[in-house]
Amino acid sequence: MKRAWILALVGLMGSGAAEAGAVRYEVEGKPFEGYYLAGADKQAPLVVLVHDWDGLNGYEIKRAEMLVALGYSVFAVDLFGAGVRPSTVEDKKRLTGALYQDRTRMRTLLQGGLAEAGRQGGRLDNAVALGYCFGGAAVLELARSGADLKGVVSVHGGLETPAGQDYKEAKGQLLVQHGS
Repeated sequence: MKRAWILALVGLMGSGAAEAGAVRYEVEGKPFEGYYLAGADKQAPLVVLVHDWDGLNGYEIKRAEMLVALGYSVFAVDLFGAGVRPSTVEDKKRLTGALYQDRTRMRTLLQGGLAEAGRQGGRLDNAVALGYCFGGAAVLELARSGADLKGVVSVHGGLETPAGQDYKEAKGQLLVQHGS
């Protein structure tokens, strides 16, 4: 896995990204490892990218590279913890299931990722959140939390709204892309 991160960094050298790399951060004293790519323009809008149930891996890094090439800065959050990259379906179900059952924890981890994106130089005043599958459900949770975002994009995310929640606190635009 370490080799994949190194290869991704080498691949970014010619992409126009001003800064790139794995970022260690903490949420409630526990270690997490995100990934930050600064756009060439320091005023670039920020995309906060949330991984699917595989955890933060090469897929999100590739998407981050694509977004930077379009002029954005990107921070890919880690919702599982530093070094936790599930490889079995059972592990993926366990990790995502724990967060689906504890929405307060999910929100805390998402807010921790947003805070780290700001510390890395991302423009939180001009940010959107984007997530795929499990990440798509997570960004909808972020929207319901009232996070101050310009928008939220859920791609094939879980659409169930937990009991007692709604979108009254959501700010910005919501885009839900969900095929059958």
